Amino acid sequence: MNMAPTILITGASGFLGTYLADEAAKQGYQLIGIDLRAPLRPHLWVGFATSSLENVDLDQLLKGHHLAAVCHLAGGASVALSVNDPYGDFSSLLPGTARIALYLLKNQPQAQIFFFSSAAVYGNPKTLPITEHTPVQPISPYGIHKSLAESLLANYSRAMGLKATIFRIFSVYGPGLRKQLIYDVSLRAIRAAALGERSIQLFGTGLESRDFLYVEDLCQAVLTVLSAQTNTDFAIYNLGSGVENTVADVANCIVKHLGIDIEVTFDGKVPKGDPLNWRADISKLSQLGFSAEYSMNDGLKQVADWAKALA
Repeated sequence: MNMAPTILITGASGFLGTYLADEAAKQGYQLIGIDLRAPLRPHLWVGFATSSLENVDLDQLLKGHHLAAVCHLAGGASVALSVNDPYGDFSSLLPGTARIALYLLKNQPQAQIFFFSSAAVYGNPKTLPITEHTPVQPISPYGIHKSLAESLLANYSRAMGLKATIFRIFSVYGPGLRKQLIYDVSLRAIRAAALGERSIQLFGTGLESRDFLYVEDLCQAVLTVLSAQTNTDFAIYNLGSGVENTVADVANCIVKHLGIDIEVTFDGKVPKGDPLNWRADISKLSQLGFSAEYSMNDGLKQVADWAKALA
């Protein structure tokens, strides 16, 4: 009999889900997944459903399995798309979150659900660093819906005994992520250089800042919390590096690692729903023994090597 602890990962074939599965498998976890797409490495999974979370047959998928945890990553993953289609973003997250939580309460009450939320729930905080007690004031549909899912799980925990942990994830990046700032700059810089152009222009002022966390460090942070022996039924953790970097500095650094002589300029227009400045207080996470291994410079070099291989 396999006594390895079993984790269910929703959104298992996405960027984070794929990395998390790799790292969890290395640490001896048995994996079951749900995603609309088939997994990149099928051999890692003892069970996998290519389905939406709303339609999957959970009883059949999990038959005979005693879950230790659910890592719930399914749902929308774009502020811009949520602004264009708020209801679509809502529908991709809230019904599935309710379904998996209620399934656990009825069938696997021992299992803890780890919800992958976002720092977007904080909106534009008045002070930095952002702690887990900073007021939740989202400014995008994406942040609003993450906040609603957090509230749903918090109240299920309070009123019904659900074991739930919230991860408020800051700006995760790494090879394989084909969206957001770092990938966008890489792609545009490579294309501009190929065309002989001397500059690229980004949204904003360049002074906007983020707390960037390399994807492998994010996975280690998640697994650190999963393995911690805590006595609480509900908890919230900021997952970040604790370091603030401006968009301009990050963009110029990735261009440097690409080996491209090109100027990065800004149009001064901040997109709707984008916060201005973020830096996480990760004291709570650090108390469990976590510290990021990748510096911003090291992480961006990894992304640049990947992006150059794609070109």
